[in-house]
Amino acid sequence: MITTVEIRGKGLKTWQSGRFLTAWLKQEELFPLDVGFRKVTGGKEALESFAQVRTWLSNLREGSKDGRGYGYRVEFTAINHRQLGIQQFPNRIYFESATDFLRFIGKQKDFELFQALADQTLEELPELREWLEYKPLKVLEYQGVWSRMLSVCRFLKKNHLPHRYIRELDIPGVDSKFIEQNKSILRELLDIILPADAIHCEVTLISGHGFERRFGFRYDEPLIRFRLLDVDLTTKWGLTDISVPLGQFHSLAIPCDTIIITENKINGLSFPPQRGAAVIFGLGYGISSLRDVEWLGTKRLLYWGDIDTHGFSILSQVRGYFPQTESFLMDLETLEEFRLLWVTVNQAPSIPLLIFPLC
Repeated sequence: MITTVEIRGKGLKTWQSGRFLTAWLKQEELFPLDVGFRKVTGGKEALESFAQVRTWLSNLREGSKDGRGYGYRVEFTAINHRQLGIQQFPNRIYFESATDFLRFIGKQKDFELFQALADQTLEELPELREWLEYKPLKVLEYQGVWSRMLSVCRFLKKNHLPHRYIRELDIPGVDSKFIEQNKSILRELLDIILPADAIHCEVTLISGHGFERRFGFRYDEPLIRFRLLDVDLTTKWGLTDISVPLGQFHSLAIPCDTIIITENKINGLSFPPQRGAAVIFGLGYGISSLRDVEWLGTKRLLYWGDIDTHGFSILSQVRGYFPQTESFLMDLETLEEFRLLWVTVNQAPSIPLLIFPLC
């Protein structure tokens, strides 16, 4: 036996699914809107729980539009019960109109706000209509900042691929941190309103400055730190320990034959001189930043990491980018030679232990 509270809950589910707002946007008629419920047929249930059924029917009528002036309607059907005589039981529960529906579930103000925001959106950026129809509740989720969202979209539609830092943008009414705080929703919108040549589609993630790279912003690139191990190079360059932004490292092409990549900073700092070599260090799992550095593919690459699951995992990662990579000081002989320095690594029971060959 459905209650008034349960009817409201079902109405709220219709609202929360976006179905009501989508129908309004598409100008589709949603009403009368039926509410599903288990019907009482007037048989054994009515006889055994007659007092309870009467109370339920009374409450159902009081909570309906007939009882309170708005809300759901109830259609009854007459059932001739052998012992109780003719009884009226609900056959249909429904909302006649959007006005009744919204008032009953308490969403009138939300709908009025949505109408205003949707009208503004379609006036300024009509290409967002399908997105609005698909995700109408997103507008209400961001209601307090939606006008700023549209300002950002309009600005970047006119100034795509800006090649500037996000905080450099001068957008009236939009603070310098706004875009950084709303990258996820802005990515959805910009993917729709920007032309294809203004989006670097190969960049799919937001993390790792993915938003900036996808839409042509400048960003604070990670620094790649390396040491020149060849005395001739250090004399020529006048430098030994160098850190450069990743973008510059792409075009650097260090003039040496061998590049050593080591997991730990101290390894890189203490590495001895070596003819025709340089050592990159301190990246750890940030090794992924090197994957698109094409000139590394032309060098002899050595990787020196810890002899543990993390070290061999990173070695595998590097080999995924540069198959010619050789391991360095990560063999069984080295492990046995430094047995006195072995330590036990605590392994959480829920995490499987990865076994890598020493090679």
